[in-house]
Amino acid sequence: MSDNDRRARHPLRAALAAHAAAEEAAKTAPPPPPAMPAAEPVRSPGSAATPAVPFPAAAPEPEAPLAAAPVADEHEPAIPSKLPIRAPSLSLAEAVETSVIAQVEPPAEAPPVTVAERALEAPTPVATDEEPAAIAEIETEEPATVAADPEMLDAPEERAAEERAAEERPAEERAPEERPAAAAADPVAPPPARRAPLRRTAAPDPRSAGGRALRAALAAYARDDYVDAARQLTKLARAGNAEAQHRLGFLYAQGKGVLGNLGDAIVWYRRAAEQGHVEAQYQLSLAYFFGGHAHFEVGRWYETSAEIDKTTADRNLELMFPNGIGVLQDHAEALRWSIAAAEQGHVEAQARTGTMYARGFGCETDYEAARRWYLLAAEQGDASAEFGLGVLHANGFGVDIDLPAAARWYEKPAAKGYADAQLALGLMCASGAGMERDPERAVLLFRQAADAGNPRARHNLALHLVRGDGVPQNLVMAETYFRQAARQSYTPAMVQLGRMYSLGQGTAQSESEAALWYRAAAEAGDAEAQFMIAALHARGDGVPKRLVDAARWFEKAAEQGHATAQFNIGVFYRDGSGVERDPARAVEWFGRAADQGLAVAQANLGKLYLSGDGVPQDAKAAARLLARAAEAGDPDAETTLGILFLQGHGVDHDPAAAEELFRLAAERGYAPAWFQLGNFYSEDRGSGTNPSEAARCYRGAAEAGHLASQLIVARNHLAGIWGPRDEAAAAAWFRRAAEAGHAGAQFQLATMYCTAAGVPKDLDAAVAWYRRAAEQGERIAQYNLAVMLVRGDGVEPDPEEALNWYRKAAEQGVPEAQIALGDFYATGRGVAVDCDEARRWFDKAAGQGHEGAAARLAALARLQAQPQASAPAPQSGPQRAGSGS
Repeated sequence: MSDNDRRARHPLRAALAAHAAAEEAAKTAPPPPPAMPAAEPVRSPGSAATPAVPFPAAAPEPEAPLAAAPVADEHEPAIPSKLPIRAPSLSLAEAVETSVIAQVEPPAEAPPVTVAERALEAPTPVATDEEPAAIAEIETEEPATVAADPEMLDAPEERAAEERAAEERPAEERAPEERPAAAAADPVAPPPARRAPLRRTAAPDPRSAGGRALRAALAAYARDDYVDAARQLTKLARAGNAEAQHRLGFLYAQGKGVLGNLGDAIVWYRRAAEQGHVEAQYQLSLAYFFGGHAHFEVGRWYETSAEIDKTTADRNLELMFPNGIGVLQDHAEALRWSIAAAEQGHVEAQARTGTMYARGFGCETDYEAARRWYLLAAEQGDASAEFGLGVLHANGFGVDIDLPAAARWYEKPAAKGYADAQLALGLMCASGAGMERDPERAVLLFRQAADAGNPRARHNLALHLVRGDGVPQNLVMAETYFRQAARQSYTPAMVQLGRMYSLGQGTAQSESEAALWYRAAAEAGDAEAQFMIAALHARGDGVPKRLVDAARWFEKAAEQGHATAQFNIGVFYRDGSGVERDPARAVEWFGRAADQGLAVAQANLGKLYLSGDGVPQDAKAAARLLARAAEAGDPDAETTLGILFLQGHGVDHDPAAAEELFRLAAERGYAPAWFQLGNFYSEDRGSGTNPSEAARCYRGAAEAGHLASQLIVARNHLAGIWGPRDEAAAAAWFRRAAEAGHAGAQFQLATMYCTAAGVPKDLDAAVAWYRRAAEQGERIAQYNLAVMLVRGDGVEPDPEEALNWYRKAAEQGVPEAQIALGDFYATGRGVAVDCDEARRWFDKAAGQGHEGAAARLAALARLQAQPQASAPAPQSGPQRAGSGS
């Protein structure tokens, strides 16, 4: 018994074959057609499907937000620092797709798909809950099958007869698509080219035994008796019949009547291809281009067995399927067989060969070769080849850029319903590239391609609906098209949908829903979406506020070249926000963003060079970077550079240049520049001061929210330096600074409420403002709050809380608080009597020169010498401190 016979009788193989046959028999077979249809070439369906990204119906439960960092607002820095740039809330009308034509690039990666599965896929109508998969870029559609169409299973001699009859008909009797186009009628039309003779293996005479056997096998296939068809085709194939070999390869690829596996399919396709069978050559090319493995009973059996015992599974696989059950991707081999079919005049093989040369699949990129093959296929009306020629002309690949010619080539497949060409032509109409701008036609073309399921067309149609460009504005329909494209994993549509939810345009506003779409696009690798989800995490909008996550996403976007993300992650590394502080990494990221021309990054990098933080200190390098940013109009850079000119640091001393830079930045509304101008006019630089101009500039800065300027304005009003003393104006400015969180202003405002200076006396308000300042560590406010708690001024008396605030103030060195705390311990008020603790605090106050400390120490000594004597009475009450720290 031969090895083949032993393999055929293997019990496991027999069981699998029986199961497959039972499945086939269980299916309801349609009635057989009255006659075998004429064979047609395999048409290329759309690109391989990519699973839609699942989106939860509701936002996840928010996590507990991180605690906010305390406000640090002590002194105005000499050089104002820049906060991280937040995600911009762009209007959807500003989001315009500028790409007109597609680059020739490899298609996006898709999950492994068997060749047979590709052949079985049929176009399905677009549904609202399940959209066709995304096409990454405008490009020639990929054939998605290596198995012949069932209608190819007709007799070769019938197809040849039809072709000969068509060729013999006069040109005027042929259908329009059959007539050769005149080159002179269209300047873009290719020059006449001879079609390579169609070489076929000799078909058996229908009257011969071989011919009758082939027809019998085809009849068995037509009545869905695939087992019998496979049996008869196997006999013919083993006898060397190329057509039978091709048909048998198809059955193995489809898993009909045999144990479906690509290993055996490839063997039979190759035998037919080596005899010159053109369809087998083309199918073999597709098989090697895509690669794949079996998903039928064989594939499931092997995968299940391998999970249990891979070694045994591999041994059984080798025994039963020596040809394997799959095929490895091999672009070079795919190109070889594609050329073989193309040279025989196979139009789809010619178009595919052109695409492979254009993209460098299996060869070096060769646009001239691509153009030659595209022209041959385009001469026969192949839409994908016509589109490919449009791409070459639009991008200048192998030819000069010629947008009008590209448009003419796009027109041909667009008229045939080729979605990618409709999209490309629509983009040209929308932008006016190579033609007069025609937004109405662009919308029509986008709609046609969108109806065919093209995600990029849906995205562009939505953009036009948002802007009302070429179509009445309709935000609701725009949201629908964005959603359809987003569900096809088209990331720009996900980003736009996130923006719509963030802005509440065309849908209810929802930051959490926006975050879901941004995250989906971010995880798909979209840099803008990564930036947006990072910004949401930094602010806590729609997602938990987590600086660690913000830093992670900013860095991912930055690594893709997103300039603003590069700046933001630089800020995070500089400040240690969400990442460990690393000034050197901050320098690196600021440098990358600065190289892209981001002025704020240039300014902040210049500041690091000034301080020598993360980089050797270099004032001249800092000045150069600040000058670049200042030329771009960055007010922070103008202000900082002005300070350098004023100091002669890294540049020549030039007060006039400093004044001009301060004024430029101030005119842009930059508050620190107004503040620096106020300082400039307050100082005598040889020609006297200018108090009125200084006051005007300080007020300008204060009105813009500059805290230091607000305090300066308030104190000058209180002291009457700029005119008559104006306590009410002073109180108003102290209030603005206090409400912004400045502890010193809060203390000053509380004191004014206590003394009715500029405001009505209000001890309740005084306690409230003292408390806010005390909680920020303002020591005199802590002491004054304790005094009011002891006396019950504006608050219920609370000695216990008062003792706590006295202790805090005393620990910060307020001598009055130290005396008061010593009194508490000496008298046992609210605490146990502790003369040692009282002496310790009295000593601290004495060390600071407090007049009452010596008397208390003497009284305490007498008390300890006479234990029976009464304790010394404290003074009439604690003194309220008069000024803040």
